[in-house]
Amino acid sequence: MSKPIAGVLLFGMWGLYLCYLFLGLSPWPSAILAWSAALLLGPRLDKAARRQCSILYGAGLLLLLFCWLNGVRFSAKELFLPNLDMVALFTAVSTLNLATSALSDNHQPNWRGWRGLASSLLGVSLLGAVINMSVLFVVGDRLAVNGTLDRRQVIILNRIYCAAAFWSPFFIAMAVALTYAPGMQFSRILPFGLLAALGAMVITSWDIWRLGIADFEGYPLRLQTLRLPVLLCLAVLVGKWWWLTLTITGIIALMAPLVSLLLMPRQNVVVALKQQVTQRFPAMGSQVVLFLGAGLLAAGIHGLTQILSPQALFAHISHYGVIEAALVTLVILFIAYLGVHPIIMTSSLAPLLWHLHPDPSLLGMTFLFAWGLATGATPLSGANLALIACFRVRAWNMLIWNLGYAVKQWLWLIALYALYIWCYL
Repeated sequence: MSKPIAGVLLFGMWGLYLCYLFLGLSPWPSAILAWSAALLLGPRLDKAARRQCSILYGAGLLLLLFCWLNGVRFSAKELFLPNLDMVALFTAVSTLNLATSALSDNHQPNWRGWRGLASSLLGVSLLGAVINMSVLFVVGDRLAVNGTLDRRQVIILNRIYCAAAFWSPFFIAMAVALTYAPGMQFSRILPFGLLAALGAMVITSWDIWRLGIADFEGYPLRLQTLRLPVLLCLAVLVGKWWWLTLTITGIIALMAPLVSLLLMPRQNVVVALKQQVTQRFPAMGSQVVLFLGAGLLAAGIHGLTQILSPQALFAHISHYGVIEAALVTLVILFIAYLGVHPIIMTSSLAPLLWHLHPDPSLLGMTFLFAWGLATGATPLSGANLALIACFRVRAWNMLIWNLGYAVKQWLWLIALYALYIWCYL
């Protein structure tokens, strides 16, 4: 009985979150329903998910206690509102399955080999650049077998989707870069961002070839399989044009259910919607509990950075060039392995670099590259947590699979920094 109740709570949470975004209501009613659903669903997770969430919450609470004992104080907003947008996003994109059965052309086989690899790389990159994280569910649900993805499919989804942050104007990374690198020119950095994304594709293709390409199953770029993501892309573009100040995440939270309702089969609509609320929403229990816990952990680690002050690494820098850009990228990557989102480190480091009077586009490119690399390589990023929770991927495996990628891509980014300086400075 608790699962249907939790499903109703998540439905209410989603509705109230939209009221917060579009009507200006307080986010707290939505947050209360989200945490209430997490309390109901947490004890009913499977053993592996409970263990993972226990470690996450335990580490977060210990860090919060340590920070509090060292004089760091946290507001209720810092503890309970982070990742509320992600929970609302998960609730919204879970409705895509209402349309998937009719539009995904599941009776047709996935594309295999190099053809499947090329179509997956292109599809995840282009679609992810616009519809952001929902591409993980559109493509992942299509490729999953018994709810799981193999290693090759996972590294395409997490690396290539996150690599779109190198250049996509629809990622929040671009807004952050523009904010903390005033004067950055998008036209200057776009070619280098595309080259960075191409590097991620080449490295990932090499890894998949080494793991075995012949039996690889990729996302098929047929008209039938593209109908849902393309319509969602168009809806997101229209929504972004209409609501300029809203994030892509918020727009998707509105548009995904609307597109799903538009495309879903007309037979047994009431039954399908009831099952969505009482069965599909509660099935997201691990995602809800995981992301709310990740918010607590991020708050604790942010407090820890205030105590340990990693920004001191930049105290003696007097010039901003290739070495400095590489160092900033490496620091943001390293701290991201501890669970700190790149936006936190970007906002912390940017004021310490402004006195160097760096080229704005080089500084902004550094933040974009660090964002795309850190979110793609580290298991505690939002995208990777989504894959871990939705497709039963182990966080340890995610870490090991991407270590080599992190090193190779970082070296490629350094080369691009040098190329930018050669071209413009």
